[in-house]
Amino acid sequence: MKRIKRTLHGYYKHPLYKVWSAIRERCINKNCSTYEYYGGRGIDICNDWLNNPRAFIEWALCHGWEKGLQIDRIDNDGNYQPSNCRFVTRGDNARNVRLIRKNNTTGYRGVYKKGYYSENPFVAGLSVNSKTINLGCFSSPVLAALRYDAEAYKLNDGRPTNFFSQKRSEI
Repeated sequence: MKRIKRTLHGYYKHPLYKVWSAIRERCINKNCSTYEYYGGRGIDICNDWLNNPRAFIEWALCHGWEKGLQIDRIDNDGNYQPSNCRFVTRGDNARNVRLIRKNNTTGYRGVYKKGYYSENPFVAGLSVNSKTINLGCFSSPVLAALRYDAEAYKLNDGRPTNFFSQKRSEI
């Protein structure tokens, strides 16, 4: 017997259907490999989009989606909802990340500890065009973080900082 797939919205083959499906998975499926970074942190998908791919796709088509762009939450700790979502390039999306990664041991972005017996064990560094730039060694993680922030501020490319606003206009 031939299996008939029910699709009421007509968007099943649209590229945004996969986007919607992936958002839903990472927010509600505890077996999803990325659930801990989304649903596990309390990030949810709004009721309008939760079970309605048509609503999500129609919103996306009216709010700047183009092939090659990715969905981005403006507030990285906020939910997937119209007021907190936009479409951006891959590079812009990569800059909108949580301040501190899970494996960070210093508590500051762009700072790592190189050794326990060094006079200046905290190293500040950042990556520009896939090249790592060493910003120096410091006696405390706060000093290293301030150096990282100063360089990030000079670059003015939207990368998150430790102590300062991401936008120059807010400083």
